[in-house]
Amino acid sequence: MTKKTLILGLSAVAIAASALATPSFAAKHNGPTREQRAEWMIKQLDTDKDGKVSRVEADAAASRAFAAFDADENGQVTPDEVKAKREAFKAARAEMRKADKGPERQEARAKLQELRPTMIPAMGPRLLKQADTDKNGSLSLAEVTAAAGERFQKRDANGDGFIDAADLTRKI
Repeated sequence: MTKKTLILGLSAVAIAASALATPSFAAKHNGPTREQRAEWMIKQLDTDKDGKVSRVEADAAASRAFAAFDADENGQVTPDEVKAKREAFKAARAEMRKADKGPERQEARAKLQELRPTMIPAMGPRLLKQADTDKNGSLSLAEVTAAAGERFQKRDANGDGFIDAADLTRKI
C-alpha cells in the first residue's frame, strides 16, 4: 500500500509540475502579439515614417504587392501566381533553415526577403472571388487597389484617413 501511495503521489506531482510548466513554454513559443504584428505592419507600410499609414501609402503598398505577384507581367494576378509565390517562399524558408551560418545563410536570408509574400487584399480564395469584380478569375491592379481601399476604410476606425497601430489591433 505504501509503494502504491508513493507512486501515485509522485505521478500527481509530475502531472502538476508539467501542467505548471506548459503555460510558460507555450508563452515563450507563441508568435508575436497582435500589437507586435501591428507595429511591424506600420513600420513596413509607413514610408514617410510618421507612425501611421495614409491611404496613399496603402495604395502604393498594394501596387508593389501586385507587381510582386504578377509574375508574367500581364496586368493580372491569377490564383496560380499567388500559389507559385507562396510555394517559392516556403522553399526559400526551408533552404534558409538548412543553411549554415555565415555567407550561405546570408544569401538564403536575402533570397527569402526577396520572395517574402507581401500582403495584397484578396489573396485567399474567398476574398479573391469578392475582389474579382469583373469575374474573370484574376485580379487587375484596379481591383486590388479597390479591395485595399475597402480594407483601409474598415481599419480606419476614427475616419481620420490614417491607420495606426490602434486601428490594426482592433477586431473588425
